[in-house]
Amino acid sequence: MARINPLAFAANIVRNIPIHLSIFRLRLRNRYSRTSIIEEGGPTLSLTTHGHRLKGVFLAIESIARGTLKPSRLMLHLDVEDHVINPLKTLQRLQKRGLEIHLSENLGPHTKIQPWIVNAPSFSAPHVVADDDILYPRWWLKRLNACFTSDSTSIHAYRAHRMVVADDEMSLTPYDSWPPGLGGPSNLNFATCVSGVLFPPEFLQLMREVGQGFRETCPRNDDLWLTYLAIENKIPISQVAQESLHFDVIPGTQTTSLNATNVFEGQNDQQIKATFQPSTLRRIVELERLAGYRT
Repeated sequence: MARINPLAFAANIVRNIPIHLSIFRLRLRNRYSRTSIIEEGGPTLSLTTHGHRLKGVFLAIESIARGTLKPSRLMLHLDVEDHVINPLKTLQRLQKRGLEIHLSENLGPHTKIQPWIVNAPSFSAPHVVADDDILYPRWWLKRLNACFTSDSTSIHAYRAHRMVVADDEMSLTPYDSWPPGLGGPSNLNFATCVSGVLFPPEFLQLMREVGQGFRETCPRNDDLWLTYLAIENKIPISQVAQESLHFDVIPGTQTTSLNATNVFEGQNDQQIKATFQPSTLRRIVELERLAGYRT
């Protein structure tokens, strides 16, 4: 049995104190607040959850709702009918403040956005996707929206990787070897939805027109599908800051992590090979040359 390092254990407890204090405040907010979680003028926003994460998703939603900018609609997509008809008390309280809970087909991680792509009456505003296991800072949505205001054609993400093509130019290097993303707009950026991504209206319409090819090629990776469509249509992915940001994770939500399955079991690399076309790779190689990463 591995021995526990007392100093490391104590340091971990101290490091997590701010997270647990934040969670305590969010629980109080959920129990007692009557303040609306939506407001006119903000982007629309959606997320999904499943399994044991259902109990904690209210924390992610409350962290968004305390922000300096609130979404104009906040939608939670669930695939279990009873969870929609008889929501948890935490979610019932959020419904009274503006949360929408919708029954949706289980499309894995694509569930967080595809119901909106299919059912939205129009795409007159940008749309943001969030993850169910993250505590978002107060400035999170306002900063995303400010990026859209200054650049309404790019996709904006807080966290990205820079894609790298292998020396033979026939494939990408392994996903888990990619460096952090580039600050500013680039189609070398591979967006990850974990820290939040904002989609401009034109890209939302494109996603509707393209359809659901992800079902065949990348059913377990929504990040890959949006990045593929962005490259093929020359829509830049802009990393919000120079550094790639990953916000605090809600403790206890990583028991069954899709990221762990995709990365450590190599499913990302398999799905990339199935999704990216020769034209996609040629575009990335061209961009690498222009950026000076390839001679």
